[in-house]
Amino acid sequence: MSARVQHLADELWAARTSRATVAPAADLSLADAYAVAAINHQRRLAQGDVGVGRKIGHTNPSLWPTQGVSAPSWGWLYAASTQPMPQVLDFSAWLKPKAELEVVLRLGADGEVDAIALGLEIVDPPYHDWQFSVPAAIASGGVHAALLINPWQPFEPSMAAGLQQLVARFQLGDTLTEGGSAAVLGTPLQALASLREVLREQGDPGLKPGDVITTGALAPSILLRPGIEIHGSVTGLNLVPVLLRT
Repeated sequence: MSARVQHLADELWAARTSRATVAPAADLSLADAYAVAAINHQRRLAQGDVGVGRKIGHTNPSLWPTQGVSAPSWGWLYAASTQPMPQVLDFSAWLKPKAELEVVLRLGADGEVDAIALGLEIVDPPYHDWQFSVPAAIASGGVHAALLINPWQPFEPSMAAGLQQLVARFQLGDTLTEGGSAAVLGTPLQALASLREVLREQGDPGLKPGDVITTGALAPSILLRPGIEIHGSVTGLNLVPVLLRT
């Protein structure tokens, strides 16, 4: 481990624990970014948190040329930051959070998908603003802050076709974004397959039964603000819509 990796991990950990922000590291390689994230993952486990799955990021191939990547990224999900969808979202603990509408998958005893839901991932970078590289995002754990999950629905193989045809509508107050399957490698199932491949290439032990997987933002994220309603829905598959307020 290089001294720089350890220093960046220490800096990001201090920012997280003090609710401060830092400047994103420049010229950080993907390998070093994952090494930084791994150090702070172990710190979270040592404090008693539990990893419950993975979040997939950077799943829109049309953006890869500008992002400097050729595959999705990933970060850990934790028991402490994963919960059922609330009726009211209190985001006062975060600094400049955005919300993303995502298809969430759960793995069954055989390691394959056994449940599906719509969810909101809350992302909140430890950086001064929202201008940072993919490696900087990875180093900070994928800028993950929370995952809010609608009620699980059983996953049936017949749903695979619908997952290729999702059209997403995501609205916070008067701000509307739209998207769909194209933003998640053509289908959330392909995003999951790509995650498995990235983990294999990294020598990661991989996913396990019961893991929860977020599969990437279906539509552009939106900055949270108080006093608004949040609506998220998809056509192409009968998933319970997201509805809550801040």
